[in-house]
Amino acid sequence: MITINPRVNSLPDDLLQRYRQIDPATVGHLLEFGFCDPEIRPLRTPCSVVGPAFTVRTSALDSTIVHLAIDMAEPGDVLVIDRSGDRRHACWGGMTTLAAKMRDLAGVIIDGCVTDPLEIEEMQLPVYGRSISALTTKGLALMGEINTTVQIGGVPTSPGELVVADSDGIVIMPPAVAAQIVDKAEVGESRSAWIREELLNGTKISELSGAAAKLRAQMEKQ
Repeated sequence: MITINPRVNSLPDDLLQRYRQIDPATVGHLLEFGFCDPEIRPLRTPCSVVGPAFTVRTSALDSTIVHLAIDMAEPGDVLVIDRSGDRRHACWGGMTTLAAKMRDLAGVIIDGCVTDPLEIEEMQLPVYGRSISALTTKGLALMGEINTTVQIGGVPTSPGELVVADSDGIVIMPPAVAAQIVDKAEVGESRSAWIREELLNGTKISELSGAAAKLRAQMEKQ
């Protein structure tokens, strides 16, 4: 069965711009859910991706739907591709990367294999995947989904959700969650910059983090 739904983007431009200054690891101090399997890694580093999810689901052998998804996605979108658990066939390579780059997509995240890693690295479009494979999918046009809820690295992902990724990993958030925590995330980024300066000035990390005080308090209770 083939399902094709319209593009979704409910993320305000100012929210996207604010998250371009926020690392996924900073979000990791605030949330427990939404973080993709760390086995999904970027082909090149450093890299940074922020944008609305344009979701795709393919079967193990058939990636025809991916080509249409590239053409339907808008500049700044992040293509997220659910491979239905397949870990052998590559649905993405050099030509699809070039097509996505020409569409000015923000990046591509594949819960599966890619091929042509050297070509992909040369084009400098952020592409994430689990591994490299010479065994590719075929243009069968039998099944596939565009802009449905998919699963990416264990994270249920709906069209239009916020994708924030860098060399550390990937976090995917519903728009309401992203808006709810953005102020705290910006404070976290500022605090990280302050801690870095303090460490360079010789301050002990256990004092900056509060670890020393917490441990002393706990020892007093023993």
